[in-house]
Amino acid sequence: MKRILIFLIASLSISLASLLAPQLVYADQVSDAIKFCNEYERETGVRCEQQKCPCGRTTKEMERWNRKFRFDICACASKSDLEAAANAEPEIQCRRDSDCNDGVFCNGEEMCRSGQCRPGTSPCKGVKCYEREKMCEKTCEDKDGDGFEAMHCGGNDCDDNNPNRFPGNKEICDSKGIDEDCDATTVGDLDADGDGFISASCR
Repeated sequence: MKRILIFLIASLSISLASLLAPQLVYADQVSDAIKFCNEYERETGVRCEQQKCPCGRTTKEMERWNRKFRFDICACASKSDLEAAANAEPEIQCRRDSDCNDGVFCNGEEMCRSGQCRPGTSPCKGVKCYEREKMCEKTCEDKDGDGFEAMHCGGNDCDDNNPNRFPGNKEICDSKGIDEDCDATTVGDLDADGDGFISASCR
């Protein structure tokens, strides 16, 4: 008798667990569907509600949760609202370029086209942009093409208009005192008589 009683209690426990488990799963899926619909309606303005699948004639299935028991849970959106949203004209965002200005320098000036704001293009193509200073990184120039950048922008070319004057170039003796190697302390060597002194013509 005792064994029969234990068997009956065990069977009853299993039956109760099997009955409660689907309800817990069902509750979770309904909650997920309601959350989905709330977010979807807030973002799109289209009515949405959770239903037992399939959705009704006037609604469209947007998402499905499989309960794995008797039926699925669906998030169903209004077909009429979906159609209205698809055919709606875009909201007028602007009337002039200034309406679109976001105040950010590095992403360029936004433009207003046909009532819609269009993104701008960066004013600093190929170089770094500094938002705080609202300026582009300055690149140093090399006008004479000798491979050395001008001194006025941080380079070391003493004459960026003369390709024959740059650091490391061979210094030659000349009466005009041209500084070929951009080093004022050096002059071209010329000692024609071999007396060990550089010619005075080398300035």
